[in-house]
Amino acid sequence: MTRDTDLVHSLSEHSQRDLVLAQELYSLAARRPEYRELTHERTRRSRAHLEKHFDPDTARQLDALVEGLTLHRALSQDPYDHALTLDAVVRITTSG
Repeated sequence: MTRDTDLVHSLSEHSQRDLVLAQELYSLAARRPEYRELTHERTRRSRAHLEKHFDPDTARQLDALVEGLTLHRALSQDPYDHALTLDAVVRITTSG
């Protein structure tokens, strides 16, 4: 599963421009409802991919985890390693 968690780390290491654009889109959607469809569609596509492997509730949790961990890793002065990412994914996918 470690390879599966590489996504979080690779996303957080993408260009600063991509990170800034994604966060600006979320901020814009929070302020202007007409932009929420864009963020909704992005989230829907992400969850659809995750639902190929997990039930809808777990896919929703993983989607939020990936978004949050990506942002935290990208902005942290002391980013965490793969072990913490793996632990978080295992906790979500094996609980219940």
